[in-house]
Amino acid sequence: MPESADERGRRFDALFASYGSDMVAYCHWRAESASDAQDAAAEVFLAAWRRLDQLPEGEEARLWLYATARRVLANQRRSNRRRLALQERLALEAASAPAEPPSLGQDEALVHEALRRLEPGDREVLLLAEWEGLTAAEIAAVLDCLTVTARGRLHRARRRFQAAFEQAKASASPSSSPRGRGDAPDVGVLRQARAMRQTQTFQEVIDA
Repeated sequence: MPESADERGRRFDALFASYGSDMVAYCHWRAESASDAQDAAAEVFLAAWRRLDQLPEGEEARLWLYATARRVLANQRRSNRRRLALQERLALEAASAPAEPPSLGQDEALVHEALRRLEPGDREVLLLAEWEGLTAAEIAAVLDCLTVTARGRLHRARRRFQAAFEQAKASASPSSSPRGRGDAPDVGVLRQARAMRQTQTFQEVIDA
């Protein structure tokens, strides 16, 4: 029996309620500006609405959304490069250190700074694991690579994050004594920041 418009609408609303904030946060970290992030998230769910009948169920739907967001953002970046001459002034303004949300503590601010110091590929795989909570196999599905490849990328990204976190901390407090080798931070600070992010409203994530 064909699905009614009301049933289809309820199914989409449930999908959005479950994963809307995840998609906005994912796009926020990867887009060039807050408005680009909002546009990308909207495009992801427009694609989900158009292909609602083909969407997988449960956790597979979440992975489909991440993979779609990744493609949307890649297309968006290509489009932005074609408009670079017209947008140069705006791009320079967006690249100047964005203000951290006022609720951020010192560790959370350092996490954000350390993440910004990473290469995009390292930041993406690290956020998928520690921010979005995906396993290596799920990351491989999003990135369209082998699980062993995703696991290797994640291992390297974690090491580089530790180094970037220490550099950010040293820049923030140049007079503080350096940590010993055994005292390097782990990615647990990312999980703490993720818990903070989950308390933010949909609009706060967009505006951050």
